Amino acid sequence: MSEPKRHTAIIGTDKLGRAFTNEERETFAALLRAHDFVGACLIALRFAFKLRHSIAAAQDLLGRAKLRLVRTGWDPDAVPLVKLLCRFVWSEHTHQLEETAAARRAEEIFLREQEATAASPEDVALRIERERKEEERAARHIDALRAAFEAAKDEVNLLWLKYKLDDVDEPREMARLSGLDVMEFYRATERRNRHVARLLAARGGPKKDEEDT
Repeated sequence: MSEPKRHTAIIGTDKLGRAFTNEERETFAALLRAHDFVGACLIALRFAFKLRHSIAAAQDLLGRAKLRLVRTGWDPDAVPLVKLLCRFVWSEHTHQLEETAAARRAEEIFLREQEATAASPEDVALRIERERKEEERAARHIDALRAAFEAAKDEVNLLWLKYKLDDVDEPREMARLSGLDVMEFYRATERRNRHVARLLAARGGPKKDEEDT
């Protein structure tokens, strides 16, 4: 019985004490692609969203986790990629909670020191609540759009949405990652606009603060 194939571990930039060379960067990228980096990122993003209940905050956590991956490196034979990314997401989440708690204490001290003309704690609370509702509305919009793509069996736009959530914005990069022709993503734009128009029409048209979304 042959031994399971072992992979070359990637040494992170922290241990190297420098940035990756072009060759090292390409090697790391190839290894990540071989282990379905896009799929692993999507699972880690979903985990981050469960922790934060905000698309923007989840994307920030995933971005931090990716940076940790580059800095610390990865041994595929030691831990699966998706498990490592989720572990980094959790670590960054707890660190941010600590940072947020410290920032909140500093803000409370600052508010106490402000003059009567400064924003009241009530105003701050209202602003935070407004931002939370905006984030929840954006998350519902993304879920509705994904459901529309799935109902239409629009695989290209499903890929587009997955890449957008992973901070990949350029159609050429999406084409490279997916192996599809870049024109598939350009042609998907018109279909996507029709999906969005139908969703907005079903909701009675765009609200004033959604017109630029």
